[in-house]
Amino acid sequence: MSNGQEIPNNNHGLNERLSVDFALKAAKLGVWEVNPKTRIVHWDQRCRELFGLEDDYLLLENIITHIHPDDSGWVAVARNLAMTPGYSGEYDVTYRTIGAKDKVLRWVRFTGKAEYDEQNVMTRFSGVAQDVTKEKLHQQQVQKSEAHFKGLIQQAPFAIAVYRSRDLIIDTANQAMIEVWGKTPDVIGTKLSIALPELEGQPFISILENVFDTGEIYQTDQQVVDLVVDGKLQSFWFKFTYQPLTDTDGKVYAILNMAVDITEQVLYQKRIEESQRKILASFEQSPVAIAILSKQDLVFTMANPFYGELVGRPSDQLIGKSMLDILPELRGQGFDILLQQVIDSGIPYTAMETPATVLRNGNLETIYVDLSYQPNRETDGSISGVLVIATHVTQQVLARKEVESRESQLRSIIANAPAAMGLFVGRDLIIQLPNQAFIDIVGKGDEIAGKRLADVMPELENQAFLQILDDVYTTGKMFQSPGAQVNIVRNGVMTHNYYNITYSPLFDESGNVYAILDIAIDVTEQVKARQQISDSQQQLSGAIELAELATWSLDINAGKFIYSGRFMDWLGLDEDYLNEKEAYNPIPEQYRKFVEDAVNEAIKPGASGIYKNEHPIINRITGRRRIIQAQARVFYDSEGKPALLSGTAQDVTEQRKLQVTLEQLVQQRTEELETANEELTATNEELAAINEEFAATNDDLAEANHLLNLSNQNLEQFAYIASHDLQEPLRKIQQFGDLLKKKYDSPSQDALIYLDRMQSAATRMSALITDLLTYARISNNPQDSQRISLHEVLSMTLSDLEYTIQQTQAEIQIDQLPIINGDKVQLGQLFQNLVSNAIKFRDAGSLPRIHIRSRLIKSTEIPPHVKPTRWASSYHLISVTDNGIGFEQQYADRIFQAFQRLHGKSEFEGTGIGLAICDKVVANHGGAITATSQPGQGSVFEIYLPSDL
Repeated sequence: MSNGQEIPNNNHGLNERLSVDFALKAAKLGVWEVNPKTRIVHWDQRCRELFGLEDDYLLLENIITHIHPDDSGWVAVARNLAMTPGYSGEYDVTYRTIGAKDKVLRWVRFTGKAEYDEQNVMTRFSGVAQDVTKEKLHQQQVQKSEAHFKGLIQQAPFAIAVYRSRDLIIDTANQAMIEVWGKTPDVIGTKLSIALPELEGQPFISILENVFDTGEIYQTDQQVVDLVVDGKLQSFWFKFTYQPLTDTDGKVYAILNMAVDITEQVLYQKRIEESQRKILASFEQSPVAIAILSKQDLVFTMANPFYGELVGRPSDQLIGKSMLDILPELRGQGFDILLQQVIDSGIPYTAMETPATVLRNGNLETIYVDLSYQPNRETDGSISGVLVIATHVTQQVLARKEVESRESQLRSIIANAPAAMGLFVGRDLIIQLPNQAFIDIVGKGDEIAGKRLADVMPELENQAFLQILDDVYTTGKMFQSPGAQVNIVRNGVMTHNYYNITYSPLFDESGNVYAILDIAIDVTEQVKARQQISDSQQQLSGAIELAELATWSLDINAGKFIYSGRFMDWLGLDEDYLNEKEAYNPIPEQYRKFVEDAVNEAIKPGASGIYKNEHPIINRITGRRRIIQAQARVFYDSEGKPALLSGTAQDVTEQRKLQVTLEQLVQQRTEELETANEELTATNEELAAINEEFAATNDDLAEANHLLNLSNQNLEQFAYIASHDLQEPLRKIQQFGDLLKKKYDSPSQDALIYLDRMQSAATRMSALITDLLTYARISNNPQDSQRISLHEVLSMTLSDLEYTIQQTQAEIQIDQLPIINGDKVQLGQLFQNLVSNAIKFRDAGSLPRIHIRSRLIKSTEIPPHVKPTRWASSYHLISVTDNGIGFEQQYADRIFQAFQRLHGKSEFEGTGIGLAICDKVVANHGGAITATSQPGQGSVFEIYLPSDL
């Protein structure tokens, strides 16, 4: 009984009419019915529980008092509409109720239908009810999470977007991403391919579709993207991740795109590499590639720019990387096996014209190199790695092949973003949502979520970051720090790395900071690279100053020469540049066109790009004249056009003056020696006449032989006396020079120069006399034949040349040599002259490499133009091969004549007698010697010795 009205209890009749009571109970549904006439609601226990009531009936108007005030009005409108004739009579509403006794807020759903008779009079209004509180609260939580998620996206300091469905419709994009695209917010809601039509022909749409199909994350550390920004198609570099978002069934419904713009880092790194390449090019213009790999994992510890050019990578990107990691295309080619064998055995490995397939300019190329692996030993003799010397000898590109490896380069690193991210919640900085990159940086294990940052990383206590985070939380202002050093105890070891750090405050609905988003990008390698380049630049500048070199360059496009301070002093300039027309004025008029033509030839497209020249310059203020030796190399822009000619210059004035003086002195001494030779010739003619006169009888012949032996003794005595008498004045010149230097405490600079020149000329004349005496002795003395090992002879020779070999870093490879009968001293002179010449006549930018081989050949295999002085059935063919400057083949016979030189004395020291001695030694042993060469391609000397010696 309620509200003073008596209503008959007809629950039993209701249950009979609703025969599906059991099914309703199983579905947790309540049933209700409204009497259209009395407007009394009759419901079951389940319906009453939804309102927290115990009455089994209630007036329809009284139910409104138990509905949430915000919902009661529109619920009444919906109910009245369903009970109005002429409408569908459908009733389906979801609203909140407030329990009459327990005051519990519930969400309920009432569904039903009004029925009418033939006169359109309502006869019945009934239906079912259900508690949907859990579903509604879950829906609200999801909506709140989505709003929170979108808030994080909008406040993130890097670009984020969400693409919905496989059509890749832009569902969400923060301002950073919209600015990256160069678009406006209007693109949200459109397909990605329509919003960014420039992506056609690029791989990103297909990659996104693949992520949607496979559910696998896609991430890249560096990828170039072409985007239309400000109306122009431009290239940008990004680190980005495509993260699939899945529903409760595990089905992908969207893709989260996170991107970090690293364009400035990439361009900066390229500028660093270009700067380093230009500096090193002034000193490393040799075509020899050099690198050092460590014993552990074959990691590059040094690589010059030519090695980087050889393998198609900037050399600074090789340092600190394992060979097979940074040059993966070398896998399976056997180089790592050869390197390990050199490390294990300590035996060098050398191979000529070795093929190697490397990735250069984006293509796999087969190149050929002369390869040398030398064990790199420490002071204690242990092997710490391998010195690699490779000379690029490829004549042409054998094959070009475009690398199609986008799919193979895809990385499937699950749960990693392109930057380390972590959320610090509350003023206590509780770590939430750390990604794997953040976990790896912290180095405290995977279980860090939910803990205070200060507890997880106590090492931050003495650093500024905890205070900075507190300030961000207090002020609500973002904090950014590029290249900040952070000291972190990672896996028990203190590390000192550098990071680009961003602390972004996150705000709740009230505008209060509730969390801080931490973004950290590891830039340790870039910071260390900048430090190394700075150190290298200082070292190179010191080397330039120590070598007394001047540097200069020509900006080809601007037509402007730029000079170093030393060059400015030479020219008498106040500013460090001259335009192209003024730059040739300090050169004497007769040299100007010659120098200008040489410069134009070097910078001409398609030319070698190398400039070498020697010419005088005149100081515009003092009028002082200098002779400079200049060299430079052309650098090209991204389109392959000449952009910069850069190089060095050296003052060689004093060397040229000394050269003229010495040449005059040698000419004088040569004329004196020619006169002596004429006198010796006349004496020989007289001896020949005497021999003819006494040839008639044996007694006369014996007397003639006696006189001839006596004459030879006299000649030897004459040679000894001549050499002694000639050497004595030279020694006096040197001694008096030393006395003059010691006698005067402070002689003038000019006096010292003249004394040095005088003593240098005397030393050169002494060397010439000694070589002449050696040549005369070999020509007159018989061969002292004995059984000797050429290998031992060569070993003694190399021991005598040990200092020269160490100074030039010459590499000498000796194969097995035979044992023959011969004169040990003469053969020693033979090999000493050949090896000395191979070291002396080398390219200034190359390290000498000499290879001595031997094989037995038949006499029929000897070339027709080779004429041994004694016939034998077989000969030992001994070849001496070098990588020197070479010579024209037409001069092959001339070089074995005394005093014959193919190069000026200012270029290479020597008397011009060494190869004449070699020819005489080989002839004394019954053999012959030949030479084969081409300019710039080294020389091969071949010695033929009878095998029965």
